[in-house]
Amino acid sequence: MTDIRDEDFMMARDEFAKRHSAFIIVNNQKIIGESTEKGVAPFFHAVDSLEGLKGASLADRVVGKAVALLSLFAGIDSIYTPLISTPAIHVLSRHSTHVDADTIVPMILNRTQTDRCPIEAMVLACDNPTDAYRILKEKFTGGKGNAV
Repeated sequence: MTDIRDEDFMMARDEFAKRHSAFIIVNNQKIIGESTEKGVAPFFHAVDSLEGLKGASLADRVVGKAVALLSLFAGIDSIYTPLISTPAIHVLSRHSTHVDADTIVPMILNRTQTDRCPIEAMVLACDNPTDAYRILKEKFTGGKGNAV
């Protein structure tokens, strides 16, 4: 018998490929979050507003340390990505999160490919998911919204 978490992971990965999404979140065989928008902000807003993320599976186009820490904050159990950074792999492995990645890179670059992604730079020294959430909340909402 297949575990529901394995089924969620496979569904997230399959639907991600079919829909060409930026990310898809699946829990209990239901898509509970999805976006086609680029960047970390749409995933942050999903984590900030959605319920039922604990134990979910995520498929995301690019996973850097910011997405990794937000995933840990949300309680996501497994992640598929075509591209992940070394800092993201390190933080996820310390928390025993299952990761399946096609390519591992030293860092996530900005959109012009000239330097580190500015969102990644904001959380580079951070290893605590709650602290990272607070840093990113300030960036994306000016601190407004749900309290932590």
